[in-house]
Amino acid sequence: MAAPSLPPRGARRALIVGSGISGLAAALSLHRAGWEPLVIERAPERRTGGYFVRFNGAGYTAAERLGILDSLPDRRDPDSRMFEVDSRGRFTPGLAFPRQLNGTPMRMLLRSDLERALYEAVHDLVEIRYGTGPAAITQDRGGVTATLTDGSVESAELLVGADGIHSTVRSLVFGPEDLYRRDFDHVVAACVMDTPLPGMREGDSVVATAPGRSAWINSYRDHPPVAFLLYCTPWPAAEIRKEPADALREAFADFGGDVVPAMLDAMDRSESVLFDQVSQIRLNRWSQGRVVLLGDSAWCMTLHSGQGSGMGIAGAELLARLLTEPGSMPAALGTWEQKLRPLVTRHQKEALRMQHFFMPANRLGYHARRGFIRATNTPVGSKLAQFIMN
Repeated sequence: MAAPSLPPRGARRALIVGSGISGLAAALSLHRAGWEPLVIERAPERRTGGYFVRFNGAGYTAAERLGILDSLPDRRDPDSRMFEVDSRGRFTPGLAFPRQLNGTPMRMLLRSDLERALYEAVHDLVEIRYGTGPAAITQDRGGVTATLTDGSVESAELLVGADGIHSTVRSLVFGPEDLYRRDFDHVVAACVMDTPLPGMREGDSVVATAPGRSAWINSYRDHPPVAFLLYCTPWPAAEIRKEPADALREAFADFGGDVVPAMLDAMDRSESVLFDQVSQIRLNRWSQGRVVLLGDSAWCMTLHSGQGSGMGIAGAELLARLLTEPGSMPAALGTWEQKLRPLVTRHQKEALRMQHFFMPANRLGYHARRGFIRATNTPVGSKLAQFIMN
């Protein structure tokens, strides 16, 4: 990386754990607020994968404030088509996402688009240190100190834990993950496909559903299709210990047609498959002294909410703004949480409802979902769907 620009004289120092969307947004926001951030990342290099994101609402507004909005593509093709396909491989019209949602325009993009835009905006401004993470964290009234896994020691006035749902910072400071993780009874797998699906053109999207299972594929302008599969299982923690290819073929063995078999073949060939249980994180507070959690570390809402990436950016940008205002750090962190928590709670509750749209739990839910989608393909039903989604 290029040498970071010099921070303002006397700048307060922040240690940010995690170089994903939330961590990079925190680094950019705090740097612009006059802080000197240091980002540490346990991965050996920058990660670039990820599934699709519906980008709108508070995250969209925060990205506009940070000046990265123009760097974010809208990968949705204006002539794109959305299809539903049943377990026999039969196609019907699907539900198209609206152009406006949660009070802002909506862009369809990839997590890697967001990470790249944030990285390009910040990597010349702050130090990003790969291949290390926190082994121990101590703090007092004057600051916080992290002993890192490479043996180095870093001190700062603020430590931001932005290291994801399986956060090391949260475990070290707040306690074991099991205290805060609320598991759904299903598993998700995702990958970038190496070939287009049969019969699909660029920009098309297909959803294959059956009770307790769903397979989504989204194709984009200037990018290979991205696939993810969801299925119910009574023991998700045990399920994710299996080989992804074996588990997925067992769960989706009876799907006919061309779509799901092609997705399974692509996941067999992929060198990088996300395979994890679906969970939310619920904490009654997001800060302890000079340590604050951000993004999935604090409030993972699951992919069902459609707001994980956006709320990571919104939370980071708001945190930096409040830390520039007069007053103590505890007061700023308290105000930050007071302003942010109602929106996070709302999206977490929405995720509980939306899980049934992403994957109907039983046959009744399956037929209700199909009826709703058929209704949205009428003029009146389309307006009702937009009202519900907003």
